Amino acid sequence: MTPAAPKPRTRSRWTLLLRLLALAMLVAAFLAIDGEPLVGPPVPPDARSIALARGIAKQVAGQNAVAGARETIVLRQSELDGFSAMASQVIAPSRAEARLIAPPGRAAAPPELVLRLSRSLPLGAWLNLEARAHSTGAGRGLPTVRASIGHLPVPAWLMRWLIGQAWSIAQPDMPDPPTLEETLLQVQIAPKAARVVLINPGRNAALAGLAQLGGTASDPRWVARAYCALSRHADPDLAVIVRRAWQLERPAELGPAEQNRGLLLAVAMRTVPEYRDRLAGASLPLVSACSPPDDPVALAGRGDLAKHWALSAALGASLGGQAAQSLGVFKELSDSLKGGSGFSFVDLAADRSGERFARAATNPQLARFLQTRLAAVTDDQLLPGEALDRPEGLDAGLFERTYSSIDSPEYVAAVAAIDRLLDNIGVPKP
Repeated sequence: MTPAAPKPRTRSRWTLLLRLLALAMLVAAFLAIDGEPLVGPPVPPDARSIALARGIAKQVAGQNAVAGARETIVLRQSELDGFSAMASQVIAPSRAEARLIAPPGRAAAPPELVLRLSRSLPLGAWLNLEARAHSTGAGRGLPTVRASIGHLPVPAWLMRWLIGQAWSIAQPDMPDPPTLEETLLQVQIAPKAARVVLINPGRNAALAGLAQLGGTASDPRWVARAYCALSRHADPDLAVIVRRAWQLERPAELGPAEQNRGLLLAVAMRTVPEYRDRLAGASLPLVSACSPPDDPVALAGRGDLAKHWALSAALGASLGGQAAQSLGVFKELSDSLKGGSGFSFVDLAADRSGERFARAATNPQLARFLQTRLAAVTDDQLLPGEALDRPEGLDAGLFERTYSSIDSPEYVAAVAAIDRLLDNIGVPKP
C-alpha cells in the first residue's frame, strides 16, 4: 500500500517554523556582533605586571599553599591590570580587561567587578562579551553576575549554571570536588578592591583543570604507565629520556596525538620532579609509588634548560602553543625582577623548542612522524648549541632599555633570530 503524502498544511507549518528559527538566529547573531571592540588595544605585560599578578597567584598556588586552607585574596585595580595584560597576551588576538567600577550617578547601585573580552571577526566586526558581578549583603557566597554577548543579554540563572559547570569540569583530579559555592565563602566588591575568601583548591588543580576545560586532558593511565617506566632509569640527559619515552609500547586504543600528549606530560613529570603533582592531574594517585632518581636531568649540559624544554612541551600539549609561549615569556619577565636570575633568551630558546615539538606531536597529521623522530632524537636536535650564545641575565631595567617591551621591534627580532636557529636544526615549525 502506498503511504499517504504529507498534508500540505503540515508541510507549510514546518516550513514556517524553520523560517522563524532561521530569522531568530539571524537576529541573535546581529545583536551579538558589534562594529567596535569593547576592550581597547592591550598593553603588553612587563615585569611590574608579572610582579603584581605573581603576588596573588602565590597565595593560591605557591609553595606554602595548602589545599583546604582558608585564604583571603585582595584584588586591587593594579593587580587586575596585571592579570588583564597577561590574559590578553595568552589569548591574543582576543583582548581581555578587568575593572572595578562604581556606577556613576547611581548612589544606590553597588560597585561592580566588570570582565570584558573582545574578539575580532572578519569584515571589521567584533564579538564582545561582558560580565558584571556585584556582591549582595555581606557578600556571602557567589556574587550576582549579569552578562551580555554584544547587545544580547544572558540570563543570570544561565550564567550561574555555566560558571558552576566550568568549575566542576576544571577539577578532574579530585574524586569528590567541592562545589563553587563551597569554595567561594565570601566575595565583597568595593570601588577600590575586591576581597575574596575561599577554600584553597590546592596546587595540583591548575594545569589539569585547564586542560580538562579545554578538552586536551591526557589519559591518566597512560601518563602513569609512561612516567613510572621512565622513573626506573637514572638517565642524566633529556634526549635519552625522550628517546626512552617514545620507544615504550604505546596503547593501541589511543591515537598517535593522544599517545604523544601523554608522553610529553610523563617526560615533564620525570624531568621536573618538583612539578610532578601539578602536572599529574587525574594520574596522581597512580604515580604516588613511582619515585624518579635524585640525579638532575640536563639539556645542553644545563639542568635549567631541560626543565624549560620539558615544561613548555607539557604546557603546549595541554594548553596550546600560545599559552605555552606566553607563560615562558612571563617566567623570564619574572626572573628579571630583583632576586631573580635575569631574563634569558637561552631559556626562551628551550621554551620555544619544547612548545614547537609539542604542537607538531599533537597535530593529527604530524603525530606519527614525530613519534619516529622523537624515538631517535639527539641533544642537538632538541636545542642548537648556537642558542647558548643568546643574551641572558638581564634585569628588568636593562631589558627595558634594550628591548623596551615584548611587543617592540627589537624584541621581535631577537625572538625571530632564535626561531631561525630552531629552523636550521629542523625543530618543527608551528
